[in-house]
Amino acid sequence: MSQLIHFKLPAISLFSSFSNTNYRWYWFAVFFSSMSMGINLITQGWLVLEMTNDPLWVGLLAGVAGISQVTFGIISGVIVDRWNKRIIILVVQLCTGFIGLTLALLLFFNNLELWHLTITAIFNGILISLRIPTGNSIVFSIVGSKSILNALASQLIAFNMSRMVGSVLAGTAISELGVPYAYLLVMITSWIGAGIFLLMGGNYESISKQDSFWESLNEGIKYVWHDKAILLLLCVSALIELFGFSFFIMLPIIAKEILGLNAQGLGYLSAANALGSTLSTILVASLGDFKFKPHLLLISALMVGISLSLFAFSESYIPSLILSFIIGAFLMSYDASMGSLLQLLCTDQIRGRVLGLYGLTFGFTPLGGFFLGIISSMISPAMALGVSGTSIILILSFVQSKIRKNSRLYTE
Repeated sequence: MSQLIHFKLPAISLFSSFSNTNYRWYWFAVFFSSMSMGINLITQGWLVLEMTNDPLWVGLLAGVAGISQVTFGIISGVIVDRWNKRIIILVVQLCTGFIGLTLALLLFFNNLELWHLTITAIFNGILISLRIPTGNSIVFSIVGSKSILNALASQLIAFNMSRMVGSVLAGTAISELGVPYAYLLVMITSWIGAGIFLLMGGNYESISKQDSFWESLNEGIKYVWHDKAILLLLCVSALIELFGFSFFIMLPIIAKEILGLNAQGLGYLSAANALGSTLSTILVASLGDFKFKPHLLLISALMVGISLSLFAFSESYIPSLILSFIIGAFLMSYDASMGSLLQLLCTDQIRGRVLGLYGLTFGFTPLGGFFLGIISSMISPAMALGVSGTSIILILSFVQSKIRKNSRLYTE
């Protein structure tokens, strides 16, 4: 009997957030909205390589999106704390779908140029800077503090399952039909996500409207600056986004330049990464209200650095698939622990602004793609990956003692 109980407990923990009807609707909405993001990332990278045959341009467009995301991310958290979160996420989804439709039409009529992709990269950066804090804030509103790790990990399961499906769909669409049809998939999945968000019940009105916009912004920045635990976590987030998550941007370059794959091969390489991410987040979700989130964060981040360093030496398809799987797994276990720690460290009144600054660090992913694109163009993609992995290992070696000594991280 004890053995039966032992095997049932993880299942209960794993699906605890799904007992909430609103969370279930939210999860399915995230599944489709994340699929649109994943398809867009793969399609843009492949399209730019076809147009220019230069990894530098892949990095450059990613850098433009990153600058836009970081710049707007400064104020996005204030918007989340002041406006209805459901309306914000609906606007984001509708605009994302419209961008996909616009690019598809430009391609169908052979009118697409690099400056079109530059403009859409700017708008995508702005939309992402709004999507991240809004989505995470909605999750906390639905499930509360006790289930936040499970809910965020389950959200990442939706993200990674959709990325796995979307990667195969994007690669197949590009190979069999053409790039315009991949952008139509961006439109369709984004608007399906918007429709599901409408079905979600609950009140997502802001509770922080008393101060002026700029007073609210200043309050959020001061709060983070004086809270050393949150500030430390945001610095680690910037590091992993810059050198870890920029791996996603590098995938088209790796597939085409190192492994000699077509678009379908790129899709499978991305799907392997998403599969590792999915299994990892299922494991993290099963932990429930796990007490050692800082340990999980540090170990996962360190393993990302080691895996990237190993990937730099891979020139064969199967080892690259395996390492892509491993990188995805550790990136997502890091991401779930980071997101839950930040949410637990801040109050309801300030949460949107803290998550907005957290979302700002996500802009370092495309900035990292820009930096790595330059290295890829000047030296080699393998060298770019080696720089990423080594940088994570070295910097984490410096900050890990500060995280272990910060008692507040272990009392939340």
